[in-house]
Amino acid sequence: MKLVRIACLVEGDGEVQAVPVLLRRVVGSIDPLSQPIVARPFRRPSGSIRGAEGLENAITVVRNYTLATRLTKRARLSRPDLHISVVLAHREFESWFIAAAKSLAGKRSLDSKLLTPDNWEKIRDAKGWLIDHSVGPGRYSPTQDQAALAHWLDLEQAQRSRSFRKLWKEVEVIVRSTDAAP
Repeated sequence: MKLVRIACLVEGDGEVQAVPVLLRRVVGSIDPLSQPIVARPFRRPSGSIRGAEGLENAITVVRNYTLATRLTKRARLSRPDLHISVVLAHREFESWFIAAAKSLAGKRSLDSKLLTPDNWEKIRDAKGWLIDHSVGPGRYSPTQDQAALAHWLDLEQAQRSRSFRKLWKEVEVIVRSTDAAP
């Protein structure tokens, strides 16, 4: 069994719990013999890294792909000894939930007839979409629901999302390049 160590930075409170759940599942799907060790994510609001030395101190995720490419280059220059990748969910972490909405039907407060809409990539307010598709007295809450939904998310369906496929690819590079533990 090999140990796969992953550290990450996230933007929102809900992602602090949800991202490790999702990463452990992705690692297990890529290589069931790997033991993922995912550190508690560091949370940094996107604005905190824009200033001088902000990225080097936080190595965090912000909102658009062009910036992600520049951030990755800066991060790799600051720590060439580490495998560093910046993966940005398409608009929001919840966009991955919408890409695989059918797998989340009936989970937490979500409608039991939930389906991925044809225009899912064009939805600008993914959190709002999940709230609108909640039933009963409870409504979708990132801090309360993200980790549970990440646990139930169908990883194959989520790969409809280009940004989720990038996450998968980057985790796969880490898993494949990690030496077996002694």
